[in-house]
Amino acid sequence: MALLAASSCVFAVLFFFAAVEQVSSKKPNIVLILTDDQDVLLGGMTPLKKTRKLIGDLGITFKNAYVASPLCCPSRASILTGKYPHNHRVFNNTLEGNCSSKAWQKTQEPDTFSAILQHHCRYQTFFAGKYLNEYGSEAAGSVEHVPPGWDYWYALVKNSKYYNYTLSVNGKQQYHGQNYSHDYLTDLLSNISLEFLDSRTKYLPFFMMISTPAPHSPWIPAPQYERNFLDVKAPRNSNFNIHGKDKHWLIRQAKTPMTNSSMNFLDNAFRKRWQTLLSVDDLVEKVVKKLDAIKELENTYIFFTSDNGYHTDAYNNTYACVRTIANSADLQYCEFDDSEVFVEVYNLTSDPHQITNIAKSIDQEVLEKMNHRLMMLQSCSGSTCRTPGIYDPRYRFDPQLMFHHGPAAPKLFHKTL
Repeated sequence: MALLAASSCVFAVLFFFAAVEQVSSKKPNIVLILTDDQDVLLGGMTPLKKTRKLIGDLGITFKNAYVASPLCCPSRASILTGKYPHNHRVFNNTLEGNCSSKAWQKTQEPDTFSAILQHHCRYQTFFAGKYLNEYGSEAAGSVEHVPPGWDYWYALVKNSKYYNYTLSVNGKQQYHGQNYSHDYLTDLLSNISLEFLDSRTKYLPFFMMISTPAPHSPWIPAPQYERNFLDVKAPRNSNFNIHGKDKHWLIRQAKTPMTNSSMNFLDNAFRKRWQTLLSVDDLVEKVVKKLDAIKELENTYIFFTSDNGYHTDAYNNTYACVRTIANSADLQYCEFDDSEVFVEVYNLTSDPHQITNIAKSIDQEVLEKMNHRLMMLQSCSGSTCRTPGIYDPRYRFDPQLMFHHGPAAPKLFHKTL
């Protein structure tokens, strides 16, 4: 069975696992394929024809699934734990931001969903590819550290690369150079995955997580795909190469229009991203065909997603947002953590490319409810993260409360009620 999602795969995995268990005594296998910085809105699925045919067209696409963070490490930590960043405490891609830190290893890794599947559900577990951005650094335990919950471990040291990288192979260092046949990482992950499917313990269910470097920079395609998409350019949507109205000062200071050299760089980067994804498409096809060959395809849930999206010249990079999707409206509310305490609100039904900021013109009660909802999500845990909470009309709009970190934050929040 196949499922294609924009994000939040972990929750879908656990949900479907519970559902299948009710009707079958044989546990289903689970395969999670995770790309790096792959967008949806800018056509990131376009190069993946085989993936869309084998997974998307034959399964389910979760169109309203969103990542918890636009940064790699916090988002991956959310995928692994099912928690928002304020609960797993990974805030950016550095060790200081808790990315693969000793604190993360001690408090969060023992309870990732792979550990639960391994220890409580008797799954064989397999990981191959990029884990967390600081994984393998000396301060994070070097390559000897293998997180709990994994029987087979082939993890990339630090951030995405295609050549000249180091893997931790079950805790032992393995260096790779720049020979395409032996070292191109996406293809290597494919080969390792197929080997696992052939050598696994046959009577146990398995969970596989395959985490590709594509389409993350440095955007190095396989040699056979270097000439693909030569006429493709970055999308020129209505928000391309303009500032829009009432934007944050970071956006206002950007140079518009861009220089020709900047435009050429942008188009080249966009083109190369698509080229790297063609190898991911091959990987998906090989894994699906192998599952079919070993007669496990009908008992396997396949999830395809990315850790976060990617923007080119869209000028929509914000700090903390909440989105309200209903039949009557599709609103996005965002706050910036700086001296301006800048607020953006967009009606994504009439303004899908987020050109016009309506924060100053929207009904005050609607503004207060969205601010309140963002505050609730900032402090939620467990089941309380599934509801925006009860809106109290005594609540007063104050975006500064969002970024008062530490023990005083809840007091400040409740003081307004």
